[in-house]
Amino acid sequence: MNPDSDNPPSSTIAPSDADSTPYPTGGGIIVPFIAGLIVASALAYLLLSFALSLVAMLGLFFFMLFGLIIGATMYRVGDKTKLVARNKALSATVMVTLVCWSIAIVREAVDYPSDFAAAAIENPHIRKRGKVDEVRAEFDAFIRDYLATEYPPGGIWGYFKMTASGKPIEFDAASQVKTVWIKPRVQVWVWFTRGILSLVLLFFGIWSQVSLLTKPPKVRQPAAEPVEE
Repeated sequence: MNPDSDNPPSSTIAPSDADSTPYPTGGGIIVPFIAGLIVASALAYLLLSFALSLVAMLGLFFFMLFGLIIGATMYRVGDKTKLVARNKALSATVMVTLVCWSIAIVREAVDYPSDFAAAAIENPHIRKRGKVDEVRAEFDAFIRDYLATEYPPGGIWGYFKMTASGKPIEFDAASQVKTVWIKPRVQVWVWFTRGILSLVLLFFGIWSQVSLLTKPPKVRQPAAEPVEE
């Protein structure tokens, strides 16, 4: 009797349950979505709004980087025992991306008057009269009134309209002897290109991590044992 007759050939061994059982579905996206909103809002308000103003579009790198951080946070808090539906994960990614991007853009517009005043103080062609704080307050008030007058209703929308027009600013504050024309701090095509690319890079940075919640984790196969002859 062959002693190995009780052992079936290797080709007849059935696949393991781990390989044949489908991965559970129905994972939730609410917790990752909330965590993504929190992290995205904080990063957009504190850092990304400043990254937009970096020269030569260097700020686009940070949109990709912070997108990866936001996505990694969402993946980290997600339930790995169940797969998340792709449409749910994609919807959450889109909403987090839009919230993050919108906060950064709006923060840029909100900070523009103070940024304009600081740049005007450094401009050698602009006359300064009084203390630094008084000059800064005068220039800040001027640009707010200028946006409201030339690009109504002013404020955030006025900033967007002015930037999209590409026209120079006619600086004729009360302290100036003559009118000084100030060029836009960024060209129109650069502003639009930067805005679109930052949105796209932010989305793909987040989605590259969140999409992992829609896929079963890769199981490392054990190394094959050497066959003894």
